[in-house]
Amino acid sequence: MAAPIQVWSWTGLYGGVHVGAGWGTTESTLTGASITPPAGPGAAFPFTLPFSQTSSSGFLGGVQSGANWQSGWAVFGVQGDFAGADIKGTSPCLVVLGCSTKTDWLASVTGRIGAVVLDRGLVYAKGGAAWMNSTHTVGLPTFGAPAVGDLTSREITHFGWTVGLGTEWMITNNWSAFIEYNYYEFDKKNYGFPLNLGAAAPFAVTVNADLKNTLSVAKVGLNYKFDWGGPVVARY
Repeated sequence: MAAPIQVWSWTGLYGGVHVGAGWGTTESTLTGASITPPAGPGAAFPFTLPFSQTSSSGFLGGVQSGANWQSGWAVFGVQGDFAGADIKGTSPCLVVLGCSTKTDWLASVTGRIGAVVLDRGLVYAKGGAAWMNSTHTVGLPTFGAPAVGDLTSREITHFGWTVGLGTEWMITNNWSAFIEYNYYEFDKKNYGFPLNLGAAAPFAVTVNADLKNTLSVAKVGLNYKFDWGGPVVARY
C-alpha cells in the first residue's frame, strides 16, 4: 500500500497577525460657520470654500480572524480585521494655517472569494464594510517655535467600504502566509469643528466642513488554521 498523500484544504476557522503600510488623502471643504453668543439666538453663515487636501502615510499592525469553506478549486470566506495605526500627514490650508490628519485604528468586515492554485496557493478578492478612527486638526504654523495651541481639533470614526486583492500560501496544513492590498473609501460627511478662541471669547464659533477620506494599505501576515480533525489525507 502506498503512503498516504496529504490533501491541502482551506476549510476551517483561522486567526493571525499582520503588519503593513498605509497612504491616503483627506479632502476637506468648508460649508459654513455659526456664531453662538452666551445669550440669545445664534447666527449661521453658509458658504462653500475648498479648504485642504492632506496626504498621509505611515505604518499599521493588527490581527485578523475568519472562516473559509473550500469546494473544489473555489474557496469562500468571511474575515474581520483590526489594526492599530500611525498614519499621519500635514498640509497648508488657507495659506497661513496647517491642517493635519492622524489615523489611530482601522477595522473591516469582508467577504472573500478565491481560487486554489499550485495545490497549496490561494488567490482571492475581498470586499465589505470598513471603519477608520482619525483625528483632524487645524492649527497655526510654529516655524520651529513652541506650539501656540490648535485652532480646532476633532476625533471622528468614519464609515465606508473596502475592496482588496491578495495571495496566500499554505506553509503547513495549519500555517499560511499572505500578502494583500486593500483600498478604502469613506463616506463624505459634514462635521462641526468648534474653534478654540479661549475662555475670554464673548461667543462660540463652529465651522462646518465636508470630509472625504481614501486610504490604500499593503500588508503581509501569518494565519493559523484551527484543524481539530488533523490533516486531510488521500489513500490509494
